Amino acid sequence: MRMNLCIFHNRIGQALKARLDDLAPGLGSIRVVTDTGHDPPDAENIEILVANTFPAGLLSRCKRLRWLQLTGTGYDHILQERPAGALLVTNAGEIPARAVAEFVWMGILGLAKDAPALVRAQDQRRWPLPQARLVAGTTLVIAGLGNVGRAVASRASGFDVRTIALTRTGIARGITNESYAWRHIGTVLPKADHLVVALPGGPETQHLLDAAAIDLLPPHAVLINISRATIVDTAAVIRALSKGRLRAALLDVHDQEPLPPEHPAWTTRNLWITPHCAFCYPGETEDLARLIADNLHRYRSGIPLKNAIDPFVPRERP
Repeated sequence: MRMNLCIFHNRIGQALKARLDDLAPGLGSIRVVTDTGHDPPDAENIEILVANTFPAGLLSRCKRLRWLQLTGTGYDHILQERPAGALLVTNAGEIPARAVAEFVWMGILGLAKDAPALVRAQDQRRWPLPQARLVAGTTLVIAGLGNVGRAVASRASGFDVRTIALTRTGIARGITNESYAWRHIGTVLPKADHLVVALPGGPETQHLLDAAAIDLLPPHAVLINISRATIVDTAAVIRALSKGRLRAALLDVHDQEPLPPEHPAWTTRNLWITPHCAFCYPGETEDLARLIADNLHRYRSGIPLKNAIDPFVPRERP
């Protein structure tokens, strides 16, 4: 069965096509479009679209689109889309979770050991002792227990770190030492030595961690956001750091990307800025290609697809 498949990706589009040519022969021509700022040519005839971000309204202009395979896990950027017809939507599922979890632990350990200051000292050829702390015996609060949250939690015991989950239901099924529904935030956040934000983006989580929530964290706490900038009030984080109400933070997601040079985050003390890169690892394209090839086989065979989601169903605020 020959299908009209378009890979719409500026970073890994060509490499993904090369692997799919090997893993899923017989598909016919796979088109790759790397200019994702404009609709792909012949958009109205695309049946399968492999993409992450795309121009607003594209799904409504793809009149024959039947399946959208996202190369990431987030889907908040498509919530306002109006597909032209019935649409299957799948995402990357667990693929980024290991890399993101390792990135989180880099942040927890790096900030505990004052790694950014050590790097700056090396650049300046200075020899100061770091303001290092022990991670062992501390408490990690994880907001959200999806693929990433679970992967972060599973690595905590190796560092002798106690974990508490904050979720919509408060049910963690043994993944963490304790778990609470979001309504108990006032009880949970004051216990945090580290807070990791691993919630999905969307209207229901918009500024869920606002200034009032950030003020609940103890002054020695560290905040790490690797999910969506919309969830955390960045300005409140900057204020808390500037006033000594928060010890440190790592933000991998930002209200503007790339972050403009004049943004105050660049010069905020104890704020570690990274360029939305937590998901990066060398095997990403290979793993995505294998997932897509498997889903293509399922699609042709009428078998339910892996990592199917329904992003257009309204969700309540936790």
